[in-house]
Amino acid sequence: MRDFNYTGMGSWTVLGLMSGTSLDGLDAALMRFTRGAEEPLGWELLRHREAPYPEELRVEMEALIRGEPRRASEFARLHVELAGAFAEFVAEAFADDPAPELAGFPGQTLWHDPVGGGLSFQIGSPAAFAQLSGIPTVGEFRLPDVLAGGQGAPLVPLADALMHRRPPGGEFIALLNLGGIANVTLLPPGRGTEGVRAWDTGPGNTLLDSLSRLATGSPCDEGGRLAAKGRIWPEVLEFWLDMEWFGWPPPRSTGRELFGGVFLHLDELERLRGGMGDADLMATLVELTVEPIVAALASEPVDRLYVAGGGTRNDHLMKRLTERLAPLPLHSMEELGLPAEAKEAADFALLALEAAAGRPVALPAVTGAAWPMSAGLFAPAPPAQDGP
Repeated sequence: MRDFNYTGMGSWTVLGLMSGTSLDGLDAALMRFTRGAEEPLGWELLRHREAPYPEELRVEMEALIRGEPRRASEFARLHVELAGAFAEFVAEAFADDPAPELAGFPGQTLWHDPVGGGLSFQIGSPAAFAQLSGIPTVGEFRLPDVLAGGQGAPLVPLADALMHRRPPGGEFIALLNLGGIANVTLLPPGRGTEGVRAWDTGPGNTLLDSLSRLATGSPCDEGGRLAAKGRIWPEVLEFWLDMEWFGWPPPRSTGRELFGGVFLHLDELERLRGGMGDADLMATLVELTVEPIVAALASEPVDRLYVAGGGTRNDHLMKRLTERLAPLPLHSMEELGLPAEAKEAADFALLALEAAAGRPVALPAVTGAAWPMSAGLFAPAPPAQDGP
């Protein structure tokens, strides 16, 4: 293994991988990180690629998340097959690019309950990915933080601070990620990570995608067209926002355990829906994403908000955010050098590098952990084979 302690000068090519809560695709970002003496971290996106989530794997992951029974043999197979799907994707998508020296593979979260059960579990073997791809791999990012009493999420604020924070006297910026779950990072001007705050605000695309599959058979509400036809039902929105989770102060995180398909079948929701059609339900779900974000930013002196994640493709969601957050300007992550869909994969590339250097990958001030924790697993690449 190369010495990844980059306290001095150096340059590293690192691959970050991501499959989000929505199970809508595989993402990979090839990054180059540089550090000079007495200089802040430099970074460059070399290439970003995405591919559809393999349908058979998606169906199986959905079943596991819903709690459907599976044999241990089936579970073990999926653990390796997800790693294999990523390895095949990477080999094809980055065949002509510089070979990565390291990869960050967080896997697919199946269960995230840091408060009720003190657990967070991701399927997708980092060891299998390292063996199949030939790239040394960092994995198991969340569990060490959870075992130290933290939420294990969000993790990306550390990368946000190192990559995007303005110097002292600069702008106060916020980064909003509209993935399956929405989260916000607040970056007051300054160097390092002191003063950085972040938390999950609530559902992002997860419920919107679940309803789209139920109502139309499509994996998402393309452009927010169904939501744009509906009207908001205040009593349903109020019922949702009165949930205990929304009243919890940070540190706070969540997942499909709370905001998954079962959420759309709550008995109380069935009673409240009455004559509420699918378009109305979709429009109201959009507001369930928007309102907690508005509340999170209401009293913050933010100069600019940068938005990333698959939710940026939902025109209706972006329109409602723009209306409700005015006059705060919304900007694309592309203005910071990253496509909106590449942000989380790029973040996990940097978190992998931090872990390989023996550094923490989470901020206790964000997650609530008792002490800073690094990732839990480093999987070396297989040794080079002699030729015939």
